[in-house]
Amino acid sequence: MSTMMSGDGAAADKFHSREELVRFIEQEARTAVTKASQSLSGAGRVERRLPWVTSGPVLQDSAGYSVLKAAAFALGYVGPEQAKEEIQVHEQLRQLYGGYGFVPHQGQQSFLVPLASAHLPAFEPLGQRLREELRQKLNAGVERYDPEEALWLRRRSLPWGKALGTLSDSAGGTLVAPPFLGELIDLQRSMEVFSAAGAREVALPPNGRLQFPKLTAASTAYWVGEGTSIPESQPATGVLQLQAKKLGVLVRLNNELLRFASPSAEGLVRYDMARAAALKADLAMLEGSGGTQIQGLLTYPDLQVHTASAPGANGDLFLPQDVALMESRLPDAIEAPTAWVMRKSMYAALMNRRADAVSTGDNRGAFLFREAQGADPNPPRLFGTKVVRSSQVSNTRTKGSAANLTYILLGYFPDWIIARLGIMEFLASGLGDSALQNDQTVLRGIQHIDAGPRHSASFVLCDQLIVA
Repeated sequence: MSTMMSGDGAAADKFHSREELVRFIEQEARTAVTKASQSLSGAGRVERRLPWVTSGPVLQDSAGYSVLKAAAFALGYVGPEQAKEEIQVHEQLRQLYGGYGFVPHQGQQSFLVPLASAHLPAFEPLGQRLREELRQKLNAGVERYDPEEALWLRRRSLPWGKALGTLSDSAGGTLVAPPFLGELIDLQRSMEVFSAAGAREVALPPNGRLQFPKLTAASTAYWVGEGTSIPESQPATGVLQLQAKKLGVLVRLNNELLRFASPSAEGLVRYDMARAAALKADLAMLEGSGGTQIQGLLTYPDLQVHTASAPGANGDLFLPQDVALMESRLPDAIEAPTAWVMRKSMYAALMNRRADAVSTGDNRGAFLFREAQGADPNPPRLFGTKVVRSSQVSNTRTKGSAANLTYILLGYFPDWIIARLGIMEFLASGLGDSALQNDQTVLRGIQHIDAGPRHSASFVLCDQLIVA
């Protein structure tokens, strides 16, 4: 092009618009590729395409990674030419984790999907290269995201148990939150309570086991006289052991989404899978029983417990002085907590609680829990500390005859460790009478995760609270 634009200006006279110049370049490129692809075979000419020459839109070979395309290829809706990136990523992840003994399900319908590039093992050159490469691929669709198309899809997809598709539903479609693109784990973390509260995120090794050393008892210092021996003290240590737990997500899709995939549809599926996994992980991190699931924070015996200042036979009332009292129960080594965790209804009740003005019970006085009138409620805070609200916090705690009570958590959440494997294996299936009859596909995603506290004393629980 520099040759055409130099000289006596003849090229400038030849092209009167940018479109004419683009058409000229495309035509010249096609001609050059055709000539370069020709080779002699005997007495006649035979066209053979060069192995490094591709057809179709420029740069589409690096258009980004798509969960929908991987599923569509697994079920035979698209060919390998239309799912180059997805096949390559699957093979790279299989090769990387295969060296550590991770064996995925056999068969074309099983695919390895990257959850988070930062969680991939970087002990070897292959893992180091994959980190940056996958990060770019998973975020490549953001610029092609169409908000109007996303809105159209969102209004036609129900959030409760129905398949995600392109057909119109009679009600409820507007309740689905907007889809997003990006790494799956980033979407999931943005919806998890513990992650939002400041939990520490680490990569789970390919063997699925991780140990964090912790100090359970400190050394003791003594005042001693001259010539007197110093008593010996021994610090006690322990280990937080994290073992991969299997978390499954099941999403049912109408096959139109697979056949006519778009960035907006891709975002919708990623968002739905991330939301389902986040809700399930949250519930387990709060109240899980252990074993095949995460052991919940509320089940640890060293968790600090505070009783509300206004106890009652059928539930306790949380008062303003309980804020400072709960914080006082944290270890002295913790300068300040990072977050409160409670239900939205509980936070609303606290923010609307008022003192009495004239008569007992008139609730017309000053707001008890608000730091200042007109203060910005976003992000929500309680006396300077961030509040993370979640429906996964139980509202079925019991005391006396009440069975609709809840609880409040306060803690230094960097002492809560979340470990995840960097990949998720998902299997696409169109089997089953209902799926086959409705022309649908079921995506089953399996990720491996575990979590636990380095110091459970870094958290304080106030339980059996009335939402009032």
